Amino acid sequence: MASGKTRHLLTEIDTLRRYGNKKIAVFKPQTDTRSGANTIKSRRGDEDTAEEISASNPKEIWPVLRAKESALGCRYEVIAFDEVQFFARDSGFFQLVKHLLDDGYDILASGLAFDFRGEPFGSTPDLTLLAEDRCMWMTAYCTKCGSRAAYPQRIINGIPASYDSPQIQVGGDETYEPRCDEHFILPGRPLPGHDEAQQKIWPH
Repeated sequence: MASGKTRHLLTEIDTLRRYGNKKIAVFKPQTDTRSGANTIKSRRGDEDTAEEISASNPKEIWPVLRAKESALGCRYEVIAFDEVQFFARDSGFFQLVKHLLDDGYDILASGLAFDFRGEPFGSTPDLTLLAEDRCMWMTAYCTKCGSRAAYPQRIINGIPASYDSPQIQVGGDETYEPRCDEHFILPGRPLPGHDEAQQKIWPH
């Protein structure tokens, strides 16, 4: 978060449309309510329209895509997705993207690599395997020290959220802060090798 990932995605979409004359269809999971309905939006205010599809059943993209292509009168060349972390690993999103690639579409996608627990988030890490050397890691900076920040620190009522909080809670700057490894805090995180009865507080 706060790394400019959506802004970069929007810039790529605009560049490909404006200078590459590419026809691009944009999608996002229905879970993403922060940007508003049928919209992807950066913190800076850049935005684009987007079709919403189910985060648990992304295969529903097919009738939507075919209807859009029918209305357009030709195939899209590029399919863009924002907030891909909301597509769970078992949702079939990875297979969907692979199918789209095999079907001749180019893919643009952006998403968070880690959730508020500092653990791999949804389909994002799997998509890096398809991206190979075309994967770009955007940089956020820690709100405490200014170092590179890999983790989204969830803050609830001024206090870091505990490990057993729900994985998904949509929010912006009022809920999340970028944190580096030193300043990332996660109360209640189980220590490796300890069962529940032996869990201790692990701050980082």
